[in-house]
Amino acid sequence: MHKDATPEITVIICTYNTKGLTCECLDKLKKSIDYLGRPVETIVIENGMDGTGNVIKDKYSWVKLLEPAENLGFAKGNNLGIKASNKRTKYYLFLNTDVLVAPETLSRATQFIKDSESCDVLGCRLKFGDGRMQPSAGFLPDPFNTVLWMLGLDRFSVRPVHPRQKQFFEKDRQVGWVMGAFLFMKREVVEKTKGFDENFFMYMEEVEWCRRINNLKFEIWYTPSFEITHLDKASSGFDKGKPLTREIQGLKYYLKRYYPNYDLMMKVVIWFGVAERWLIFSLIGDKLRAGIYHDILKFV
Repeated sequence: MHKDATPEITVIICTYNTKGLTCECLDKLKKSIDYLGRPVETIVIENGMDGTGNVIKDKYSWVKLLEPAENLGFAKGNNLGIKASNKRTKYYLFLNTDVLVAPETLSRATQFIKDSESCDVLGCRLKFGDGRMQPSAGFLPDPFNTVLWMLGLDRFSVRPVHPRQKQFFEKDRQVGWVMGAFLFMKREVVEKTKGFDENFFMYMEEVEWCRRINNLKFEIWYTPSFEITHLDKASSGFDKGKPLTREIQGLKYYLKRYYPNYDLMMKVVIWFGVAERWLIFSLIGDKLRAGIYHDILKFV
């Protein structure tokens, strides 16, 4: 992109010790940029120390590289990318390093919002590396649906935090949140909401941001009309413990911020939910997951 060109899209990517993934992500992204045929600004924030930054300097001259002196995490890292972006861009795309877009992804995302009368934020269908569909949108947590979620009774909720039914993801629909692996939005949304809440390090930060987006009457939509591949948890080294731990930490913060009158009740509910999972996985002999939930109990 010419330095004076106004970008159609600004893509922001945070990377942490994922050199191979980041290169594959950027290679796929470049094909999608070429297919779009309009200026795109790409910003990568190098939070790690595995030499990803050096590779980007050598191989990806079209990428604007930011190298903070420390690991800022996902929320602060993306906000740094926003600050460094061209403020005249039309759209922002927040993209994980473990996401592989298709050539038509950027074109279809922009066209969906342009054709829509109400869509301000967009998420698309995600699939795992083996082709299975990944649930990637849902309703915002509140005290009632959080109780059902924590007790494993999501299927009885009319507004589940994490819908699992395939039919939920088979049509365009307005939702409460979409996954941060692919988070596409109008510039106005970023300007009005000021980006991610930096009290989050990683996980649940997109849900909290979507709450503020909803509060300002912007609409968030999910579409299955195009799909991307998400190598889920690859950016955390496929470590199951860290994501679960940080999700629970993020949920506690979210509930305390938006439902302070229910704080004690929610703490009890979350404790019972974690304890229930620890017991179940202990009984079925899944030592790994049982150990993870046992460790989470220590801070819940």
